[in-house]
Amino acid sequence: MRHTTYADEKTMDAETPLDEFEFAPITVREDIAPEAVKTRRETDTLDLFLAVVKWIFLYLPGATALHFALMAMSLFFIYGATLEMLVGTFGISVVATFMVMLGIGRLSDLRYLRVTAGILAAGALASILYSIAIVFFEGDFFGSFTLLTLPVTIIIGQLIKIKTDRESLPHE
Repeated sequence: MRHTTYADEKTMDAETPLDEFEFAPITVREDIAPEAVKTRRETDTLDLFLAVVKWIFLYLPGATALHFALMAMSLFFIYGATLEMLVGTFGISVVATFMVMLGIGRLSDLRYLRVTAGILAAGALASILYSIAIVFFEGDFFGSFTLLTLPVTIIIGQLIKIKTDRESLPHE
């Protein structure tokens, strides 16, 4: 007996259960073309709401914790840095980095570590400026200086995120 292939069976008019018309794909059976499903306005609103909630409850506290941890580095010169202070600052920085990355919604994309690096750089610059300022100005203004430089640090992080978003778009 000769071994037949699927093509031979089709030429010999062999029928299979799958040859019936009702098992054909819907696009063939109904003679329609697939088209993209348009998103509804409700889902767009919910997506924006989720982005705002993540920004408020994850990004802002994470950026604030990074900024405060780096501003505390300027106090190490005054009070002396102990091992516990350094380990605690490192632990806070790791948790705050994850909060920032979750807050911008790009935890798996390592290019967005630029945002954390920008926040760290702005916080370190503010710490250096405070260390210089306490030499020239009298009084204890650590808390005021930290709170005044916090919005600048947050804005720098957000601007770096926007720049990274634009770089990841396909170029035309």
